[in-house]
Amino acid sequence: MPLTRDNDHCPDSGQADMGAIEALLTRRSYVRSLLRHPAPTTGELETILQAAISAPDHGNLRPWRFVVVRGEAMTDLAGLVRELYAGRDMSADDLQAFVDEIAATPMMLFVCAEVVARHRVPDQEQQMSAAAACQQMLVAIHALGYGAIWHSVERHPAIWERLGLAEKDSIVGVLSVGTPDPRKNRPRKRRSFTDFTWEWHAGGDLRPWRAVDLP
Repeated sequence: MPLTRDNDHCPDSGQADMGAIEALLTRRSYVRSLLRHPAPTTGELETILQAAISAPDHGNLRPWRFVVVRGEAMTDLAGLVRELYAGRDMSADDLQAFVDEIAATPMMLFVCAEVVARHRVPDQEQQMSAAAACQQMLVAIHALGYGAIWHSVERHPAIWERLGLAEKDSIVGVLSVGTPDPRKNRPRKRRSFTDFTWEWHAGGDLRPWRAVDLP
């Protein structure tokens, strides 16, 4: 079933419906400064978040925590960024530009792993489940007609406290979300999967991928 973006917010309603395979093959990242309003509606955001929890989850631990930042809260987040980066090796102009870029971002989604400690499922696998949730969200965002980019975030006690995270937890990604600038919204040419794929043949012989059907 295709995901459908609210047509009132879609710059080209003829592009509103996108099948799953098309979404996977055409998803791309956008520079944060090129993401404009509108952000996904509340209903669309709930679809994105529901897609996230379809991620693989060894042990059925549900190690995810999602924190949505939008609207006036983006100004709060920009203020926290200013506090954290003040006094670093960054000019006042560069810091102001960074803070302004955060404040202007329509929406940010923090994707966290609330790790179940000392479990048979290793911490790394739990973090990978949260990372898979990031990818699920990125594809859903794209399928709904929006754009996003996945950034990492440095570990800082003030961020962990603000997000309600414990020391054992991690932030696996911060997704900046909005509507791509149509002047920059061009298809991206990608290399072929064959550049990265090998096949294990009988006897243990690894060979570069060739499109040959098995008998």
